[in-house]
Amino acid sequence: MCVVTFDWKQNDAEQKFRAFEKDRNLSWVVLEVTEICNLNCKWCFANSGTGEHMPLEKAKGIIDTLAGNNVRQVTISGGEPTLYPWLRELVAYAYGKGMVVHLNSNGFALTRELVRSLKEAGLSQVQINIDSMDPSKHDAVRGRKGSWGRAIEGLRHTVEEEMTAVSQTVLTRDNEGEVMDIFKLARSLGVQRCRVWDMTPAEGKALENKHLLPTDYLKTLNELGEYAKETGAVRAEAGEPFYIDAGTGLEHTVGFCVALHGMYMVIARNGDVFACATHRVPLYNISDVDSGLNGFHKEKLEGYINKHTLPKECDECERVSECKGGCVTRRLATGKGDYICKLCVLDD
Repeated sequence: MCVVTFDWKQNDAEQKFRAFEKDRNLSWVVLEVTEICNLNCKWCFANSGTGEHMPLEKAKGIIDTLAGNNVRQVTISGGEPTLYPWLRELVAYAYGKGMVVHLNSNGFALTRELVRSLKEAGLSQVQINIDSMDPSKHDAVRGRKGSWGRAIEGLRHTVEEEMTAVSQTVLTRDNEGEVMDIFKLARSLGVQRCRVWDMTPAEGKALENKHLLPTDYLKTLNELGEYAKETGAVRAEAGEPFYIDAGTGLEHTVGFCVALHGMYMVIARNGDVFACATHRVPLYNISDVDSGLNGFHKEKLEGYINKHTLPKECDECERVSECKGGCVTRRLATGKGDYICKLCVLDD
């Protein structure tokens, strides 16, 4: 899940990158507060919409640990976090600890009243997926009728409440020809940030649907970069290690995998810590950390990186120290190198 985000307005998301530049420690954590979801997406790493919530006191304890180790941003996710019974209280708690708080939602239950309440609690950004211009295609991907309309309404509510709205699109072979129009639709709604990443075959249903990988992710990113520059975008946040310079002159932030460089991690409902949301192999459990999260995470992450041998094509590549061999999940899916890298020799 190598995310690239195009910004048409400055926002607080950049704070986590500025924090990382200072000391190269963890600055961004995605906290999955529930396994329960009201959709059933066919590319998701999960296998069902059932599960459990993280107890509120446990979630607060994790926030204490993160804030105490100077993590700048927490993105609350799931499952579907709008189904989490204590969402507003948790947002307020994290905000009270001085953290930037964002929400990753499918938008289905995101009423304007809820958006307003969460903003009052300290939430500053809501990100929602739009997977097609065709509502029926989006609904088929999401596994529930009406999900496209609810997602659009969720974005509209977020804009109307003067929060940062993010349109997200998981790029697949089925929708890569639509993503430009999805960006244009989002911009017509007043959405300030548009994001895309490729469908990464990890666990569960996603692994079963790896035939949906986009045909040319980098080409699409370059086209989107050109559109963003032409329409007044101010920046691109490129968490895709192979998307360094699209030749547009658009300012770029990052340019590396935030997981493998130790900037970002994911904490699941049960406390398991993953280097990335797409590769569900725990590094450790957050309850194992007594103090010094940053040093502990760096040690475990180094072991994780060393465990996954780089393809032979990386041996003499001058960029390998930057890209670190690309996405581990994409390498594991092919059994070879990262299919995005044009320098890797990959068979179909």
